[in-house]
Amino acid sequence: MRRLFLPFTLLILALSACDNSGSVSAPEKKVVPQDFAESYFNEEKYIHAYPNAKDSQYLSESIGLYMEYLVLMEDEEKFAEQYDNLLNEFITEEGEENLFVNWLIFEDATVNALIDDIRIAAALREADKLFDQPEYSKTADKIIGTISRIQTNNNYTVDYYDWEIESPAQRVTLSYLISDVPENLNADRLLENVDADAVFFPEYFDVLEEVYVKNEVVHMIDQLLIAINKERIGLSSGLFEEWLITEWEEEGRLFGRYDRETHEPRVMYESLAMYFYMNEYFLVIGEDEKAEEVKERATAIIETNGTAETHFFDFIHYHLMMEDDTK
Repeated sequence: MRRLFLPFTLLILALSACDNSGSVSAPEKKVVPQDFAESYFNEEKYIHAYPNAKDSQYLSESIGLYMEYLVLMEDEEKFAEQYDNLLNEFITEEGEENLFVNWLIFEDATVNALIDDIRIAAALREADKLFDQPEYSKTADKIIGTISRIQTNNNYTVDYYDWEIESPAQRVTLSYLISDVPENLNADRLLENVDADAVFFPEYFDVLEEVYVKNEVVHMIDQLLIAINKERIGLSSGLFEEWLITEWEEEGRLFGRYDRETHEPRVMYESLAMYFYMNEYFLVIGEDEKAEEVKERATAIIETNGTAETHFFDFIHYHLMMEDDTK
């Protein structure tokens, strides 16, 4: 990580928290708006992917991100409500030890998703610390313990496990190796060996052939996540960083997909979730001014287009970015 925090800045922040009498004022409590994300919930508060579309998918991705938001907002009641939903519909128990999180509910699916499980487990542990609910951490431990025991292939922790046919995936998606990945999953070794001689990263690692695989068209959310994941373990991405900064300075926007060889956009849409990760990446590499510009661009998109057709993934990432005081 390359962000620098100066003692003088910390002093100014401390002084600004004091009133005229010299006492430190309590931080303003965050509140989840009463109607927040209402159009994404069914009657039982399960989250469907698109607003006012109860026939759209109900994903573990959505509940994990929403739990992360509720931890950020310190909303104990709504978190407990989602925890019950997690247990009632998403969790599948196999035997005495194994606890799986279904990536999709209300449909016939028997597969989990590594990144969503890790995010949910991390949110549960943070909620335990915040609300003093040890049961949350116990559930998190069971989820991660199951992954550690059986979601492996050729000694690699892989993307998913199908518990109906008892079969693990054959690849590791590099964007899944987020900061909350437990150390015992040994994710860092795959990031350490990524080729640094190209602008864009390979998307995944084939665990049977033990080779990195590249797609012709790259998704920027994946690319940004991989760059962030590398920074987490102290590895910079000079070519990607240079390209991204130049693209932003020249265009003032980033598109969802690019050609791996030409570095030209292959689509003309932008993404709120992509801007969340772009904001995070700029903060990680010390480009705070550009990070703020990214937030402004995301807000401009919301103000122009609204959220009437916005996938929950984009909707909640935007609010995570705007509510997190560190972003």
